[in-house]
Amino acid sequence: MIADAASWRRADESGAKRQAGLIAARVEAAVVTVLAHDFAGGRGWIALFDGAGSRFAFVPGGEVSVGYDAARFTGTPEQQASYAASAGEFGMSLSIQEYIALVTSPARTAVVPPLLVSVTAIEAGLVPVPPDHPEITRLFAGQQRHGPAPRKLEWHRRARVTLDRDWTVTGAWLLDVPSYQQAVARLVEAGQRLLTPDEWEHACGAGATTLFRWGDASPPGIGPWSASAGPHREANAFGLEIGQDPYRAERTADPAVVCGGDGGGMICGGAGWFLSWLTLATAYRDTDLTEYLREHDGQDAALYLRPAITLQPSAPSH
Repeated sequence: MIADAASWRRADESGAKRQAGLIAARVEAAVVTVLAHDFAGGRGWIALFDGAGSRFAFVPGGEVSVGYDAARFTGTPEQQASYAASAGEFGMSLSIQEYIALVTSPARTAVVPPLLVSVTAIEAGLVPVPPDHPEITRLFAGQQRHGPAPRKLEWHRRARVTLDRDWTVTGAWLLDVPSYQQAVARLVEAGQRLLTPDEWEHACGAGATTLFRWGDASPPGIGPWSASAGPHREANAFGLEIGQDPYRAERTADPAVVCGGDGGGMICGGAGWFLSWLTLATAYRDTDLTEYLREHDGQDAALYLRPAITLQPSAPSH
């Protein structure tokens, strides 16, 4: 079985499909598609699978580059100007390179296993239940029904359902606010786990050594949350929808490291568009957010998890 990122990138179509078949058999998943994918000027393979109620993408492992070398950042004139305005407003004396170094993990080499990684992150408090679960039945019984049903209904911090147009419940979830350990335990029970910080950065950046997975530049004049289109809204080189929204910060296997956003802090604080984009940098770290989460464990509903399944490579044949 192909296990490392370099071999996966070099595979031809038949090799990529053969790899997908081996993975599917190993984890009892269904292959959805295997296709060539263009992203950030490069071309690679995406393999998607359905299993355990989620859609997963293959993320090859091996020796990989993660982190970011802030000293190499030059920035566009627009990025430089936006940072200068933010630094002046907040009284920061750091250069743009020094600030980026402060809020990103350093460039390094890591060895990670091959993985299946959920294409989308999930809300930490989302607990799937049968459509006829007593609490769903009780809440749904009091729901006003006029005309075609909406695609989704939600009762704040209590439950969510998806619906057919005739109001048939097609999916149901209870909502709560689990502690970190409770969230991890739920994944383990499902045969899944959280990504380590190294794995998360590799899954997001897919080998890119730039600030963002698509390069060093960021769309000027608008923040990532307001930008409905842009490189952050595209599936990355492995087919993952990741690092798309600063509000959707993701837990990792290290409780002190959250990736993929800052919970919206920069945007809510009016920090300027470049600093807002910086929260989507592949190697971004927010120590203030992790300290808040440590102090409010089991109280914050706006956390996301990205389930992963470890794939052990096959022993070589002789």
